[in-house]
Amino acid sequence: TVGTVKYTQQGCYLKAVEIDPTNSQAWNNLGASLTPTETVMVGTVKYTKQQCYLKALEIDPTDSHAWNNLGASLTPTETATVGTVKYTQQECYVKAVEIDPTSSHAWHNLGASLTPTETATVGTVKY
Repeated sequence: TVGTVKYTQQGCYLKAVEIDPTNSQAWNNLGASLTPTETVMVGTVKYTKQQCYLKALEIDPTDSHAWNNLGASLTPTETATVGTVKYTQQECYVKAVEIDPTSSHAWHNLGASLTPTETATVGTVKY
């Protein structure tokens, strides 16, 4: 509670992006707080979960958490356009582990996105 207003987790992230629309972590967390079918109004614009992650990456393309979350929000056959480049689910996970090679969540998600015989190249190494 702030004053007489009670804020949910999502309400706090929304307030954060309203105060500072360049806060990539707040955009990423706002996306994470949404269900796959839920939207949120930021000013006069409606955002989906994926659009929040894309906004976070527009602000900070080196945010490994946003890359991992964007990958998790995609189905194996979907793509998302970051800048002018389309990325698959696996490519989002690869970006996440290239940015943060210690992210166990991104490594796990990358592994889960592969078939038993499929490989993924991270940097110059094939896994």
